[in-house]
Amino acid sequence: MDNQNQEIGKIVDIREKVQAHLGETIEITSQFGRKRENRHKVNLIEAYATHFIIENIPARGPKTTESYQYADILTQTILIHYPNA
Repeated sequence: MDNQNQEIGKIVDIREKVQAHLGETIEITSQFGRKRENRHKVNLIEAYATHFIIENIPARGPKTTESYQYADILTQTILIHYPNA
């Protein structure tokens, strides 16, 4: 039970950090397998209690939106690179 409380505390810290960068352009690294990564620039547009929404900035083509849970950062499914950090 104590380990679960630690993970909840980490998610709260992650959420606060994400919310502090709302409206900014950040970089996200997505893991697609053992040796494949995709790093791209996105706009952080909304943040909620359990998840956040980003807007992709493609070189060409339509913009798309995606949502991720804060647990995705905790489990390192995605990595966020903040500007000036």
